[in-house]
Parts: sequence; C-alpha cells; structure tokens
Amino acid sequence: MKFRLINSGINTPYMNMAIDEALLSSKLPVLRLYQWEPPCLSIGYFQQINQINKEFCKKNNIDIVRRLTGGNAVLHDKELTYSFIIDEKLMPKSVIDSYKKISKGLLSALTFLGLKPEMNNEVKKEEKSPICFNDPGWYEILINKKKIIGSAQKRVNGKLLQHGAILIDIDIKRYANCFRKSEPEKLKQRITSINKELKEETNYKNLAKTIKKGFESALKIGFQESELTKEERKLAERLNKEKYSTDKWNLMR
Repeated sequence: MKFRLINSGINTPYMNMAIDEALLSSKLPVLRLYQWEPPCLSIGYFQQINQINKEFCKKNNIDIVRRLTGGNAVLHDKELTYSFIIDEKLMPKSVIDSYKKISKGLLSALTFLGLKPEMNNEVKKEEKSPICFNDPGWYEILINKKKIIGSAQKRVNGKLLQHGAILIDIDIKRYANCFRKSEPEKLKQRITSINKELKEETNYKNLAKTIKKGFESALKIGFQESELTKEERKLAERLNKEKYSTDKWNLMR
C-alpha cells in the first residue's frame, strides 16, 4: 500500500492540530511525523477544561489545545508525534482492531530500537484519570508494563485519524502538575520513555527513521516522501486561525 510520508518537523500546537485535520482531505493515506514548540498539553475532544491546571501551564509556557480526537490529556514536549490517516474502509471496522493494526507498526519500530515492547491486553476497570499515560488502552504499547505511547483515534467523513505521542523523555512531575488532581508517584509507576528504557539518549531524527522502518516492515507500507500541498497548507492555516487557536474551541467544555 502506498502512503505519503510527511515529516513536518516543529510547529506550534495549534498548527499541528490544524495540519492533522487538513490532511483528512488527502487522497493517499498519510503517515505524518512531527514535534511541538512551545510544549503543549493537548486535551481530548470531550475532556473538561476544569481538570487542567491552567495557571501552572501559563506560568510554565505550556500551551493548551483541544484535539479533534477523544481520550485524555498528553503533555507534548520531548517526543515524536505520529499521525496515521487512511480511508476508513481500508481498516478494521472495530476501533480496538484498528488500534491493534496500527500498533503493529509502532511495536516493530521500538523493537528495531532494541527495546522489548508489548501490546496491552488488559484494561483495568477503575476511576478514569484525566492523564492519558495513566490509563493504557487496548493494544497500546507498553515496556516493562509501563506506557510509552499514548494514542487517540477519530473517524470522520470516511477517514480514520489516529495520532499519538511517542515519549523520547518525560518530566513526570511537570506532567502531573498540569492537572488539578494528580498523583506523581502513581504516574511514575505507569509511564516510561525511550531514553529511560535504552539507558542512552536517542533523538527525533533517529526515531523518525525507525518509525518509518517499523511501519514498512509490519504493515507492508511503501512510502513516498511528501510535503503539504498548497491547498492543504491553506486549509491548515485557516483551521489554525479560526479553530485551534481560539478559546471557543479550546475551552468549550
């Protein structure tokens, strides 16, 4: 299967979410890789803003943006974020089964790095946390029983969008402080990062190459390197201005 590979590098949080939505118009499937500047707390579409410590985020120059997808909040800082966009009819109908399929590419990539990842096959029934990395979902990626990738999915207009944060490193105390109620010690037991598991530093460039290799190997994808078209860029700029950078969108709940 042919995919566009778009390595869009660093963008503002609002533009990152705008680009993901704009790429829903792509005729070919897309794997997009990117980073965030400044750091940002992305919150799920249905998430209540009163769960977030907005004062801490403002004081520490952490932007807040609401995603098109559901799920809970993620602190985007030292990471690689991926977006996987494809016609819905080319994926399993079940959300869980489509997570499993996409996770095979991520699992393969982390294995190529020398890690020993596994898919989560147990979801505990307990009070839901507002913190994405506190609650591993079905077939999300764990290492040593700790979550290392947090993903969310949306199906809209015949397309499937799944995007997620692959943690290169993490400041757990900083992450926890972004919330009104949090338990840093509990979070430490549930979250990890590539640098921590490898016990050496990796970087965005090397990880991007490995993610590409993982999806090629596991899902038999053929990539053609691509950039946003003029139409996609224009749409993303409009969505950035009129939607994702507005309080009306970000503070709606």
